[in-house]
Amino acid sequence: MNIKEKIINSAKKGEKSIIASAILTLVVGLMLAIYPGDTLSIITKVIGGCLIAYGVLQVINYFKDAKENRIGSASFALGIILFAIGLYIIVNDSALTNVITTIIGLLICVKSVYKIQLAISLKDYSKTWKYNLVSGIIILSIGLIVVFYPNATAQTVLRIIGIALIVSSVYEIIESLILIKKIDTTVKDLPFKEKGE
Repeated sequence: MNIKEKIINSAKKGEKSIIASAILTLVVGLMLAIYPGDTLSIITKVIGGCLIAYGVLQVINYFKDAKENRIGSASFALGIILFAIGLYIIVNDSALTNVITTIIGLLICVKSVYKIQLAISLKDYSKTWKYNLVSGIIILSIGLIVVFYPNATAQTVLRIIGIALIVSSVYEIIESLILIKKIDTTVKDLPFKEKGE
């Protein structure tokens, strides 16, 4: 595999990763835009349910263990604590709204930083890298707003974020599909020299 083929494969792999993450972001955006409050409530309840289930498993495993293995085991205590936290989250799902909002913001930031990194990496191989960079910076800005102002991220703001995520995700998918289609021609036209030439 020569240098051009490696660049093409690497670029396509990166763009396919962006498409996959854009689809996930699109789904999150649709849910936030249509059902902002319910979406956060569902997420918190799912987390609470998972903690309860894991806590119960820890308690069950504790009693399944041989008596000698229970000495010094923290499974029972851990199980009870996780169960209590999970139950509290389900009963008071609004208490974790800020935490969930912050986590969503952090995920958006991570995704956008990856997009910016890929855009900078492709600037010598694609004319569309600037659009990737701009959309990455916009999404990063949204993520930072969510992270630093979780209290202000009420249903209206969540709905706006959802719409923004929908638009940016659709744009990313279209942009990545175009780049994947054109990358072969673009890279093959570059004046690379193989080692030994």
